[in-house]
Amino acid sequence: MTLRGEVREQRAETLPLETLTGLVQAWRRHWDEVGAIQRSLPTAAKDRLQTLTADIETALAQTRHLFALEFPPETVAALRKRLDDALAALESLNRPKTATNGASRSAARRAVQASHVAVNVLAVVAAGEALEMHLQPIVSLDRPVRTPVGYEALARFQTKPYEPPNVWLERAGRAGLQRELELSCVRAALELLAALPATPYLAVNVSPETLVSAEFERLVAEVPVRRLVVEVTEHAVVREYDSLVRAIGGLRAQGLRLAVDDAGAGFASFRHVLELSPEIIKLDTHLTRGIHQDRSREALVRSLVSFAADVGSTLIAEGIESREDLMTLCDARVPFGQGYFFAHPGPLPQVVRPPRGPRTGASRNGSASTARSA
Repeated sequence: MTLRGEVREQRAETLPLETLTGLVQAWRRHWDEVGAIQRSLPTAAKDRLQTLTADIETALAQTRHLFALEFPPETVAALRKRLDDALAALESLNRPKTATNGASRSAARRAVQASHVAVNVLAVVAAGEALEMHLQPIVSLDRPVRTPVGYEALARFQTKPYEPPNVWLERAGRAGLQRELELSCVRAALELLAALPATPYLAVNVSPETLVSAEFERLVAEVPVRRLVVEVTEHAVVREYDSLVRAIGGLRAQGLRLAVDDAGAGFASFRHVLELSPEIIKLDTHLTRGIHQDRSREALVRSLVSFAADVGSTLIAEGIESREDLMTLCDARVPFGQGYFFAHPGPLPQVVRPPRGPRTGASRNGSASTARSA
């Protein structure tokens, strides 16, 4: 059985844990409201709080009588049943069916790990409070002020300790929840579109499975599709290219543009380019970084510039971090780029302003590159 099939089976087995997730989320909201009430208390009441014990177990023990007086018996019984069901589900996962069966113990451990991942990711998807969308401008390389032509939306999960988005997406994938997490990111990104200038587009990253889903189509139907670019990464597995092209044909007819990300990172990205005929090709960071010192990389980029022109695609160089690399890319007539040299990803108020960068668009030989509309 495939790994995806195993994940589906594990998810089905751990379904009772969604009750535990809901319970934890309700308890979190409860304490959020307690904190809000405390912040609005008068000074005398706040001073009294400072005299109370800070030990959690002691504080909870002191409130049992209050709970007993404020909660009707049926509510107490219902809460206890939820906890009992969740604990029973966890216990069944931790206890292998046959003590001597190594395969059963291994399966139980995998199921417990998947259940923990599911609880974490479900909390992010449902609450959304740890998710923050940052933007990084995509600029025209031949214009003096590096005018942004678009912004790429990048997910950031404000957790402690901080973990990069690829970690969360991997966890979501193992728990069978990658589409749900990606849709949450897309939803949060689309909420920023109205605050952007009227001309630049917004680029979002999704997997092929999410791209062809009905939920994604419903989300993008609520915004001007012509202002959207969907990026498919080199690492995304596409099993049926023809089916994918047909599935998104309607959205592309309405103006949605497709970008292949990480071009040059591996064979898969070039196959994506050939099979999907994207409107935009994004050169991988490993191809562009340090290009001014590598004639082989520069030659490959020049060939891709020619290829993009022949097939009617637009080229964007990612990962531009130095003036030297920028000048080499301008010399190669790459029309658009993004990277730390212009702006780091950040919240919308910090990013939607004139980006950093040089104020001249000349290449090393003094000529300006030719730009196409991205």
